[in-house]
Amino acid sequence: VFGQTARSRSRLLEDLLEYSALPQAALLALLAWWLRRRMERDLQPLGELEAEIERRRAADLAPLPDRVKAGASTRDVERIAQAIDSMLARLAESVQAQREFAGNVAHELRTPLAGIRARASFALAQQDPAVWRAQLEGIAQSEQRGSRLVDQLLALARAGEGEAGVAHERIELDAIAREVLLRYMPRARSAGVDLGGEGLDETVTVLGDRALVEGILNNLVDNALRYGAAAAAPHITVAIARVPGAVEVSVCDNGAGWPSQDIGQLTRRWVQGDAGKRVGEGAGLGLAIVARYAELLAAQFSISNAPEGGARATLRFPA
Repeated sequence: VFGQTARSRSRLLEDLLEYSALPQAALLALLAWWLRRRMERDLQPLGELEAEIERRRAADLAPLPDRVKAGASTRDVERIAQAIDSMLARLAESVQAQREFAGNVAHELRTPLAGIRARASFALAQQDPAVWRAQLEGIAQSEQRGSRLVDQLLALARAGEGEAGVAHERIELDAIAREVLLRYMPRARSAGVDLGGEGLDETVTVLGDRALVEGILNNLVDNALRYGAAAAAPHITVAIARVPGAVEVSVCDNGAGWPSQDIGQLTRRWVQGDAGKRVGEGAGLGLAIVARYAELLAAQFSISNAPEGGARATLRFPA
């Protein structure tokens, strides 16, 4: 057994601390240097990302360069770059939609405005009140066509941004159909068209958005009155029917129908069938609006020629 004094033990402890202090200080300095280099390397992509965004012009909505995304050293930085790319893509779509809307309005309104200007100039050069009245009636018709076109373009613009704003709720399809029929009844009577409904006496409930369904029926009935009223005894029917697994609302007329080669193209923007070109009042937007609204409603839209003659447009909701 060896005995040690308190003083010798204190001296031994001081020696141990003296010999270990230098390696520990060196280790701490090395660890601090490594951490600083690591943090600089991890933060460098964020600096490059900041510099890239600062250099951009306000109109430049292109995705971030690959070199910026490839330099991401962590998943967090990579996710930030992906989120910025996603935001830029949404902004680019919104700006493109606005440009398209402005271009469509400017292009399509030139014809009715030119017609109004020509009729006004002609009327001012005449002295006959009958000529004035005829030209004023033509101006009123041109104004109605222009207003309808603007309404359709606005509807398309709203539909293009409508995914986030569509609230699917239980709506009474029969009540909406009756309201649309009552709205168009005076116009149908003045045009000599028998406008009626089938299957509207029973309450039929579906999931959807009331404004979109009403917009669809407005466009379909308006199209039927424009292009299906040329029959000898024109009639238009808005019908609701339950079919296996679904509910269908359809608008049928007994007009000339659609040429089979046009049916697949009629839901595209600015595409008109032969009947629309003959009437000369449409812009090829009504069925494009209907198709887009149906997509937002998660419903199926189809157009066809009815077996008994005439045109048929059908909107199919899941039961």
